[in-house]
Amino acid sequence: MDKRYQVFISSTYTDLKEERKQIIQHLLNAKHIPAGMEQFSASNDEQFKYIKKILDTCDYYVLIVGARYGSINPTTGISYTEQEYNYAVSKNIPVLSFLHEDPYSLPPEKRDDENKALLENFRTKVAKNRLCKIWNNINDLVASVIISLNEEIAGNPQLGWTRGSTYDETELLSQLNELRLEKENLGQEILKLKAQIKANSCKVDNLACGNDKYKIIGKKSYYSTYSGTCYEPHEAELTWDEIFSSVGPYLISYKNYNAFESDLFSGINSRIETKFYSLNNDCIQTIKLHLNALGLIDVTAMKAQSGGVIEFIGLTQKGKNYLLHIKSIKKTG
Repeated sequence: MDKRYQVFISSTYTDLKEERKQIIQHLLNAKHIPAGMEQFSASNDEQFKYIKKILDTCDYYVLIVGARYGSINPTTGISYTEQEYNYAVSKNIPVLSFLHEDPYSLPPEKRDDENKALLENFRTKVAKNRLCKIWNNINDLVASVIISLNEEIAGNPQLGWTRGSTYDETELLSQLNELRLEKENLGQEILKLKAQIKANSCKVDNLACGNDKYKIIGKKSYYSTYSGTCYEPHEAELTWDEIFSSVGPYLISYKNYNAFESDLFSGINSRIETKFYSLNNDCIQTIKLHLNALGLIDVTAMKAQSGGVIEFIGLTQKGKNYLLHIKSIKKTG
């Protein structure tokens, strides 16, 4: 049976217009059915309702991320591109993601530097727990999209579309039954894998938390009439709740490690009488790892433009909820 697949192309538009054009042409040559913002403009909530209807009919979702975060929906506070991605994931549409390796090397007209933090958060979100392809130029991108789509179709075929004249109800029912059996088998495999992960996961019991105290180590400065500014070891004890509430409000949006270190330093000094001049690096690392072990923060490593790795740190949902619990002002009387 001649089957065609409908593929939704999601990206910012003006900066990736030529890339989209070539991908759509290659999809048409392969007899697939491309869908995307060429048919509509994602500019308001009513328009997005229509986009969701289109996504509901698509077999695969292709996300292309360059150096722009995209127009932000004032109602949701996120870009229309991220809204499309979230909806595709929620509907379990197979997602193929393509991230530019070095977006900030692109020309200024292709970048959105004002929303750099939002773009980095989105890239982190897309790359987390999902295999993404990296691209550098238009030829690289087009080839990667077509190859990845063919591999996905071969390994994860969807319902697709067929010509009305070739419609065969018996064959369709047979395909649906095969898909049902395959889904049941995959469900059992997922349960087994979750059980294995749970059994093999590293557990740390009796973690210090709440009002348990932690000794913070560093240096303080003082002035000597003979030697000028001098430095000496300094210690202070804070509870884990005090430490977390000192740095937590800064991590509502993801920060790189240097910003986390600076915010932690400022937050701790705001709670003690004798201020630190500097904090012991091992102490900072211990606090980071411990808050991560408590499930309050997420630490994600990303490739830097220079070729190294940068850590980005932000609150988990558990961390946000706990921060509201310990920082919110309760009624009195």
